[in-house]
Amino acid sequence: MSDALDKLMDTWPDELQLFALDAMFPYMYSKATNYLKIGPVLYRESDSFKQPKSNDPILLGDLQKGCLQIIEGKGFSKESPIEAISVAASYALMEMFHFRFMSRKSSYGVFLEEQRGVIDHMIFEHLMHKQMVTWHFFTPRKK
Repeated sequence: MSDALDKLMDTWPDELQLFALDAMFPYMYSKATNYLKIGPVLYRESDSFKQPKSNDPILLGDLQKGCLQIIEGKGFSKESPIEAISVAASYALMEMFHFRFMSRKSSYGVFLEEQRGVIDHMIFEHLMHKQMVTWHFFTPRKK
């Protein structure tokens, strides 16, 4: 693992570290770091599935926000979901890292800090490894 990833995970209790490993967090962290480093065009050119598929600047902005939150340690835990990206970007983010959507369960009326909204608990399967993971995304309630 990278020094930054080691440093981040070393601050977590053992139980959270194991939870992160089950969610393929180190894999996601390395993919997100690479995406942020080289950008969507070079990432797509080097990706075997040619991801991300979209060139939409709004979606690409949300993908960048999602990657930044992954490297902060967000998403694999319902207590710290990825936030402030569209639902479409949630699916695109996971697809970009070669995951196929399997199912979704939503928790309504959840508060994240002082914002009320919905947390989507989404189950994905990695296309190559066939590992199932659950990632969490928060959508604030529209005013």
